[in-house]
Amino acid sequence: MNRYKKGVASLLVICALVLTACSPNTQPQQNDASNITQSAETVVAQRGSLTPTLSMQTTVIQASAFALSSPVNGAFEIQNNVGDKLIAGDVIGNIDGNEIKVPVDGIILSLAPSGENVPKNYPVAIVSYTGFALNVEAENYLKTLPESTVLHAKFQISDGIGPTESIAVVTPVTENNGDIGQQSFTPQTTTLQCLIGQDVDVKPGQSATVVISAETRKDVLILPLSVIAGRQGKGVVTVIKDEEEIQTEVVLGASDGAYIEVLSGLEEGDVISSLPPNLDPRRNS
Repeated sequence: MNRYKKGVASLLVICALVLTACSPNTQPQQNDASNITQSAETVVAQRGSLTPTLSMQTTVIQASAFALSSPVNGAFEIQNNVGDKLIAGDVIGNIDGNEIKVPVDGIILSLAPSGENVPKNYPVAIVSYTGFALNVEAENYLKTLPESTVLHAKFQISDGIGPTESIAVVTPVTENNGDIGQQSFTPQTTTLQCLIGQDVDVKPGQSATVVISAETRKDVLILPLSVIAGRQGKGVVTVIKDEEEIQTEVVLGASDGAYIEVLSGLEEGDVISSLPPNLDPRRNS
């Protein structure tokens, strides 16, 4: 009987290892949050690294024109003209020595006047890309990131190709109706468009999962999402101090889907209940 039990236990361990090895993992694993001290009842607020990540379901569409914006205040000097065909990496213009390059092959649809003084983040060029794309609503995600953050994306087509790298993450624009012969465009500032390479075999309407990631943040205070009530901007945790439970508001930053940055409200070493306040049955009875 003992040999039988040992055999079953060994078989279960082997099956668990095989399933773990075969599990898909499309989310970047670039944080060291796994070192957070955690027991069944508590976690400890600790510093670590975190890669801001957004994952969402969407569908393949025809790519929209997109905007290229000024990285600084200054005079915009053009180096190409409306209608020019460019290849990835070509310089459209510069502002005080800061070159503005097109990230993909495309055609210039609109340019700010050469020599015009423009503010930071002003859309100085509109470029069209002939290909497919994936749009992601990212308003809350973008609020957690610094301006001009470089973003990367991967996508997985449902029952199809992937994971595949997006060739660029851009801000799409909406074309406005104006006078005959004139075009104007409005950037969709809460939407990100992940452009798909022309050599990738996709078609409109296919479902896909997109994972967008920003530069890894280092030495930030982080907690597991599971211990916080609330997500966007603010939340509440239960701090345990001197055997007393204290409901504490925290200001939240970026997340990687498992952990989240705590901007204020806690200090390194604070002991937090593993059960978020909104799920604690003792507080809902």
